[in-house]
Amino acid sequence: MNRTSVSKERRRHLADAASGFPERTRVILYACLPETVDPAPVIARLREYADARDFVVPEGGVLIDTDPKGTARRERAGWFTVSTLLRDGAVEGIVAPSQAHIEGARGDYAEFTAWLTTYGKFVCYLEERCENAVAADGSAASA
Repeated sequence: MNRTSVSKERRRHLADAASGFPERTRVILYACLPETVDPAPVIARLREYADARDFVVPEGGVLIDTDPKGTARRERAGWFTVSTLLRDGAVEGIVAPSQAHIEGARGDYAEFTAWLTTYGKFVCYLEERCENAVAADGSAASA
């Protein structure tokens, strides 16, 4: 199988994350929760997941949106920061509780996966393997 340069770079980042060499992979911890939900337990689970994989969460790398479900990603304040950090190469991936936290409107997840692939970035969901934006089952933290 011929791998594209983007695919090779993504695999290298995942391998670096596993080995810790030459530098650890930087990720954003992201969730979209209702204002009535305490984000602390969700953030703790995301951080535990990232720490277990030797991911680095940079300063300002925990972003919680409080928009209603179904709000387009582009309309979320936190998502603007996430997309900027990914595009600018400040981080290599996203750790989120489930796909539902990223998906804005029904059917826009395919656009998201294509966008991630363009930049050679990845997304990980709690208790699921990391892949380049592969859909994953939700978690108990999904609200």
